[in-house]
Amino acid sequence: MQKVYIDEKCFLNVKVEGDTKFPKIIFSNSLGSDLRLWDSQVETLKDQFCIIRYDIRGHGHSSKFEGPYSFDMLENDVISILDELNIEKAHFVGLSIGGMTSLGLALKHQNRFNKIVCCAARADMPAPMKESWNERISIVKKNGTKGVLNSSLERWYSDEFRNNPSNLNKINLATEMIENTSIEGYVGCCEAIKNLDYLKELSTINKDILYISGENDIGAPAMAMEEMHHLTPNSKYECIPGAAHILNIEAPDLVNKIILNFFN
Repeated sequence: MQKVYIDEKCFLNVKVEGDTKFPKIIFSNSLGSDLRLWDSQVETLKDQFCIIRYDIRGHGHSSKFEGPYSFDMLENDVISILDELNIEKAHFVGLSIGGMTSLGLALKHQNRFNKIVCCAARADMPAPMKESWNERISIVKKNGTKGVLNSSLERWYSDEFRNNPSNLNKINLATEMIENTSIEGYVGCCEAIKNLDYLKELSTINKDILYISGENDIGAPAMAMEEMHHLTPNSKYECIPGAAHILNIEAPDLVNKIILNFFN
């Protein structure tokens, strides 16, 4: 683990694994999680790639960072990591808010990236959905992230996955990650998500990008992500059968295969 300082007081927690001579992949976690979200991908990919994971602002072991946040901030955090590690170009994989960040990177910093994978993410935030984020912010400010634990788990994983006793360790990890997320980090990210507005710019992306959705994801519906694919020139699209929002944990083998095929 190492710290990448954004300013004199605040830093991002970064973990680098694999041979640094290999092609680089940066993984960006979801709202309410930390870099452990990608454990299954690291195990499969670290023999072919140098893996860089980080905890987004206010999550995991990164600084709390006072909010509100913006996607410009979240995207610049990624560029700061690249600069600190002296990486000219890398692949990028993001899920949920990490996937939303990937769109901004494809639009504003495409010269720093090779291929981009956007998982379980919308490209805009319609007015009715903005109000739901305001409600979530109110809950977290009042009760902390424990206040959104049950609703988050229901969105993250399908009923079948959650109710399977063999997945208890993964549910426990999700619980730990959500409860350990700072109020500042969670609310700050919610404020950024409320203002998400990349849909109208997708047609200008000039970068190899793969969209991956979960068939049963209610936060970033498969239909919405397929539309994003149709709006983005030369993009690819995959839908994970039966999976909800955290599709890389619910169907790791399939997701790993899809990512490997895209990067190779």
